[in-house]
Amino acid sequence: MAETKIEWCDFTHNAWWGCTKVSIGCDNCYAETLARRVGERNLWGTDARRRLFGLKHWEQPIAWDMKARKAGRRFRVFCNSMADVFDNHPEVTGAREQLWELIRKTPRLDWLLLTKRIGNAVQMLPEDWGNGYPNVWLGASMVNQMELNRDLVKLLATPARVRFISFEPLLDHIDIDEAWRYALADGWGMEPAKELHWAILGGESGSGARPMDLTWAYDIRSWCSHRGIAFFMKQGSQANWPKFKAFETFPIELQVREWPESAA
Repeated sequence: MAETKIEWCDFTHNAWWGCTKVSIGCDNCYAETLARRVGERNLWGTDARRRLFGLKHWEQPIAWDMKARKAGRRFRVFCNSMADVFDNHPEVTGAREQLWELIRKTPRLDWLLLTKRIGNAVQMLPEDWGNGYPNVWLGASMVNQMELNRDLVKLLATPARVRFISFEPLLDHIDIDEAWRYALADGWGMEPAKELHWAILGGESGSGARPMDLTWAYDIRSWCSHRGIAFFMKQGSQANWPKFKAFETFPIELQVREWPESAA
């Protein structure tokens, strides 16, 4: 992996390829499509293998860290765009340990770990995790109200210096306050802006893309704005936004691309 066209990061790096679909948001998985396009047709599912990588692949982020030092800035790395860091597949345990070691060795990189399995995170984090590595942003993907009600409290309960939600692909209207009431009922008493730092929002792309209503995006943008949470509008839906990636064509209220502050 190398520099990327993903708007909210500088690089992508995969500890492995392959996953199992666990959400309605996985139905049109871009990673599975890309893997099949390059000839990897047996990487998805609980019984499928995972594609692992050699030493040269693992050395790339070391070079990015050196580049960040010379540039006097931090780089954001999206980790496992072709997999899920908290996949419980037996083949990836060693690669996940290798990933934690790599993150410790690259303090000038902010690693963005985005998962659909936030409930697995606590038991898979490294022993020295503490309150979270300062250069890790921990995120969970939630595409509808059911997933938000179920997983927001799990995200808040997982130690992290920076937490975020990816509403991509956003498939329905979401009431974040409703999910917050579920979190409070579970004993989580913090204010959202103190424990949630960032929200990414995007529609679906590719063949079979499902539509996204503008009002769904407006409501999440408004919620973040009122609570001081950074908001990043990634794209519309290819199903109903003809220029879904042309940022300058978005409604002015949605032409917002913010990042949270790094804890490092």
